[in-house]
Amino acid sequence: MSYRLSIIFLIFLTGCSVISGNIRREIDRTITLPMVQTNPNAYKGKNVIWGGIIISSKNLADKTVIEVLQTPLDRADMVIDKELSKGRFLVDSSIYLDTFLYKAGKEITVAGIIKGITIQKIGEMDYVYPVLEPLQMRIFEPQSEIIYEPPQPWRPYQPYNPYYPYHPYSPYPYYHPYYPYYLSILSAEIATLLGCSRLLPLPDILYIRHNTHP
Repeated sequence: MSYRLSIIFLIFLTGCSVISGNIRREIDRTITLPMVQTNPNAYKGKNVIWGGIIISSKNLADKTVIEVLQTPLDRADMVIDKELSKGRFLVDSSIYLDTFLYKAGKEITVAGIIKGITIQKIGEMDYVYPVLEPLQMRIFEPQSEIIYEPPQPWRPYQPYNPYYPYHPYSPYPYYHPYYPYYLSILSAEIATLLGCSRLLPLPDILYIRHNTHP
């Protein structure tokens, strides 16, 4: 993780890609994987930067072949949006590459020359693989997806209560900074409703109310 963060920090400072500037100057970014699958001869010899997730890598007698699940790349030419793949492609390296370093699951960015296509099986299906001859490659450890959690539902504004937490949220409802004075006012209001002519403490009023309804 720290290595990847260091790369991102350097990219931010320099405004560069993970691919060298002299190689990027020769890149045609309009060429997509499906375009090459459909009309390989039209794009043979063109330089592209593609990337994705390594599916497999194997060493043959004269080359190393890396199978890649293509994904979009960000401005730094690093893998993003893994679920938006447009297919698979192969990287044919004429020099030996250690398959432990290029193992399945790692992220890869490849600047390469389009050599054409090859047809191979995926299960029982024939699949058209565009083939790149690598000019430069970068590999990264796979990164965990960021899980988006929606914000909590909006809660209506609660009026400010100067007596919180004493009243009315306190388990002792009569514990109040102005107790018992505010209860006298409350007693007057209740006494008026009950037709009483004098102010009574709150417990007495409740007693009277109880006895007025046998």
